Amino acid sequence: MNFFLPSKTKKVLAESELMQGSLQRNRIYAQDILNARDLEIITNLEARYPVLLKARDVEGLEKLNKEVMKIGNKLFPPSPWDGWRENVEVFVVAGIMALAIRTFFLQPFKIPTGSMEPTLYGIEPKTSIELPPNFLVQVYEFLIHGKTYSRVVTQHGGSIDSMTPGSFTIWLEYTDVHIGDEVDRIWIRPSDVRQKLHLMEGMEFQPGAVLANYVTQTGDQVLVDKVTYNFRPPQRGEVIIFKTSGIPSLANERGPDQEGSEDFIKRCVGLAGDLIEVKPPVLDVNGKPAEGAPSFAKEFVQSDHYPGYSLVDYSEGTGVTRDPSRPFDPFDKDNAQTYYVPTDCYWAMGDNSPYSKDSRYWGGVPRQNLVGRGYFVFWPFTSRWGWIK
Repeated sequence: MNFFLPSKTKKVLAESELMQGSLQRNRIYAQDILNARDLEIITNLEARYPVLLKARDVEGLEKLNKEVMKIGNKLFPPSPWDGWRENVEVFVVAGIMALAIRTFFLQPFKIPTGSMEPTLYGIEPKTSIELPPNFLVQVYEFLIHGKTYSRVVTQHGGSIDSMTPGSFTIWLEYTDVHIGDEVDRIWIRPSDVRQKLHLMEGMEFQPGAVLANYVTQTGDQVLVDKVTYNFRPPQRGEVIIFKTSGIPSLANERGPDQEGSEDFIKRCVGLAGDLIEVKPPVLDVNGKPAEGAPSFAKEFVQSDHYPGYSLVDYSEGTGVTRDPSRPFDPFDKDNAQTYYVPTDCYWAMGDNSPYSKDSRYWGGVPRQNLVGRGYFVFWPFTSRWGWIK
């Protein structure tokens, strides 16, 4: 063990190992341009290292290192770009590895909406009556809890003429509020500006008035396991991510759950051939209450903020058996809706059933659309951080 060797011996051994590696790299890089004689000299020098290192021949290694330095300076003169080249190589290799991991193993995914609450939370703006905290507190709240604070004030005042949507990249949506010639930007999509911040066209504001004061909870950041479904199919109760292409009414559509992305995240509640029955708040699969995830039992008794499974309006439903003459009530316990899962498909539903557009509206998810399994919430560091159940 090197631990018990004299310090000089350890130093020479370490230097020699580095020298051996450097000589080998330079030989590989330059072997196409070196002449046969120089290549033979380098190969012979390189071949002497294993024997001397094994014998811990300090004197022999020191002599060999000097020879290598001499021939190395001659054949491989130092360049001012060597350091940059090594750094670029490191970044390129790291980038390729990251791309390979994302493509074949794990992919990050941001939850856009609240359709999977309370299992997974989407982007959620909430009005606030308090001033935003100081900068350091805001940084802490963002890094740990994923919260951002915003306060928008109108300069000239007046009546809201219109609110127009926009986006900066496919992930960041905003709403421009037009008050006369003034345009105030709120970094929330228009539907949430109206529903969550309660701003509407025609509302009047005095100069210097607060248009919006709100806190935005960043959607949960999830790692998607892209390996498992190459070896087995999804199981009931697993959270799945899938592409919308090829699904009627979803393909190439910027829907409410899409946030500019073509990927959805829902819970797999049924497999091909299953009979799905929604009997609020219970979900039956093949005549029995659904099993496979802890959330099912919580939905059935509407505990821990799970709302239970709900009906959808008859005109929008897929394969619905509800009597259309009855007044619509999403939690009508005397009614039910029935669906059959098509061949080679899966039935996907959101845990926040009353506010989820899912298979009840557009049918089954084809097997080829699967991206992977919702695996781990890696940010923010809330009570949901950890394995997805």
